[in-house]
Amino acid sequence: MFQEAYEQWITKQSKTRKGESLRKLMEDHGHSEKLFLQEVWWPAVGNFQYLFAEHEVPNYRNSSYYLDLSYIRPPYKLDLEIDDFSTHAKNITRRGFDYEKERQNQLTDEDWKVYRFTLDTVKEKPRHCQQSILRTLGKLYGVNGVDQSNSPLPLKQREILRIAIRLERTLTPAEVCIQLGIGNRHARNLLHELVELGYMENAGSGAQRTRSYRVTLNGRSRFLE
Repeated sequence: MFQEAYEQWITKQSKTRKGESLRKLMEDHGHSEKLFLQEVWWPAVGNFQYLFAEHEVPNYRNSSYYLDLSYIRPPYKLDLEIDDFSTHAKNITRRGFDYEKERQNQLTDEDWKVYRFTLDTVKEKPRHCQQSILRTLGKLYGVNGVDQSNSPLPLKQREILRIAIRLERTLTPAEVCIQLGIGNRHARNLLHELVELGYMENAGSGAQRTRSYRVTLNGRSRFLE
């Protein structure tokens, strides 16, 4: 599921790029960024909407900065950087150090919110990074980002979220019945409550009743708490 969505995401961007922008996408978007997407972003968010790789930002030097990953969802712009300690430690020079600070200052001046993740943390503590992403989106976008409620979620509803996230596709009431060993009416009531809480949403409907559901960003956040 991830690989297919990832390839479609890269292909879609490549069709709108040319010149240096296309070269950056094809050559500089590499292992570290893909690992972050696979281990952190995808499990937490579940899609690549509003997200761009190697986004170009013109700078004051008559050239451009290219951001590892950019989440551009009005009214905010997020720059997500994945830093490899060994690479940065080996290659940094005084000029490079100055360049990095100038780059960050310009992004801040232009209302970018810059977040940096180390590659080691992505590898060793992906869940911590997932929670960081969800907290950030929740803080910025409120109910459309993540849910901030601290109230406990009942066990069966939490299990439904776990199943939906694991399947990485829509979930039907019949599947909930089988997985939890409950009746159809009970399963539908639980799913309806999750929809009302904003943790799931209707994915498709028949003439009279909803036939399938998908987990929302809020739901992913609650499961990761």
